[in-house]
Amino acid sequence: MINKLCAVVWMFCSATVSAGLSVPLAEPEQKLILQFEQKIETGQSETLALLLPIQQQVKVASRLILLTKRKLALTDLPGGYKTAITALDLLHQYQGKFIYQLSLTNLASTLQLYKELQQHPALFYLQPDLLPLRPQQTKPQSLHNTLYINADTFSVADYLALDKLWLHTKGGGTKVAVIDTGVSLNLPALQQVKLKHSWDIDLNIPGAVPEPRQKHGNKVAGLIWPRPDLLHNVSKFSTGHAWGIAPDAELIALKLQRPWTSNLLKALVTSELQQADLINISWLLPWVATPVRDYLRYLVSASNSGKGIMVVVAADPQFRPNQGLAAMPELLVVSATDHRGTLADSSWDATVDIAAASYMLTISQLPGRKYEMFAKTSSSAALVSGWLALIRSLRPDLTVAELQLLLAETGTRVKQQLPQGQSFYYKVLNAPKVVSELTKN
Repeated sequence: MINKLCAVVWMFCSATVSAGLSVPLAEPEQKLILQFEQKIETGQSETLALLLPIQQQVKVASRLILLTKRKLALTDLPGGYKTAITALDLLHQYQGKFIYQLSLTNLASTLQLYKELQQHPALFYLQPDLLPLRPQQTKPQSLHNTLYINADTFSVADYLALDKLWLHTKGGGTKVAVIDTGVSLNLPALQQVKLKHSWDIDLNIPGAVPEPRQKHGNKVAGLIWPRPDLLHNVSKFSTGHAWGIAPDAELIALKLQRPWTSNLLKALVTSELQQADLINISWLLPWVATPVRDYLRYLVSASNSGKGIMVVVAADPQFRPNQGLAAMPELLVVSATDHRGTLADSSWDATVDIAAASYMLTISQLPGRKYEMFAKTSSSAALVSGWLALIRSLRPDLTVAELQLLLAETGTRVKQQLPQGQSFYYKVLNAPKVVSELTKN
């Protein structure tokens, strides 16, 4: 069931302006109130607001996201906004739905038009373009685990059964979209990456070059693509170098640092249009807007000729309930362990699919260093993404649902004791068992 936004926007004569909107954050449908803390001034294009009752702070822009039943033109919109509307852009069309971004010059006109469009016969629903802001850090409950981390002895090759997988494939024919801070292909170990597409989503320009201090996207790519054999005379499984898990996979590099609803939709749409088999999101988003949630459900279940695009996301790196992307059961949510499979003070709840090793060696971006450490669920998600690129290359016939079921059935069940005396079970990736299942015939 599509959840519609049914808002009433108050006029801007008071110090607080509120709009109610309905989003599928929980079942049954939960209604949220978008509350503006300050009066919206003439000409203002962005402001802060609070989603109530969940207390999620967001930025609101002078843009609307429309999900429509048919194609729209400016003439289909209410009169009186010709000078305020700057663009009506079709972002994507899927399953008889059309996603539009409607841009205006100011926020006051945007919210007034939002009210007028509520009953438009061409719309499934609409919402303001929102940017969720991360909440202030609170001290989470701890597992009090003693973690074992030894990069000199831990072998990614053994952990992921690469010796067997690489006999069949190194990821050739598989396309992996990395939505992150960008990837520097001028780094020596990444110069041989098979780049399919590169785009800066925020700026809407070609290229995905990270900012000088942004290393996160490079670290993700550094787990999947490096080829140190092209640079050094080293054994292919040497612990002294960071080795790419799927070096023959193609990279779709998408730079995204401001995940507005519109920007995240553009990144996901680009991934589909570039025929991604897998999307890696190794970062947290505390709240998912309805258009993004609906489109993600389509991506994993019906895109890619019905096989779906596997969307791998990082679980919360602290022991607390997951939110946003990591709370979506349709996505592959990855938690983190140490090198012995002990949960690395990382979240585990009903939305987490699998836990995988963290504290991995990735390519170094420091002078004179060959590698550096990549920790927490960001690295676990990237590790699983690289490995799944091999699996999708080996068995392109398998659907996302079949792969998720296979991971769940083969995962090693581990009991975790809590300091308070309770316990729970979690599942650790058992890559050798999966590879054995898929290569035994």
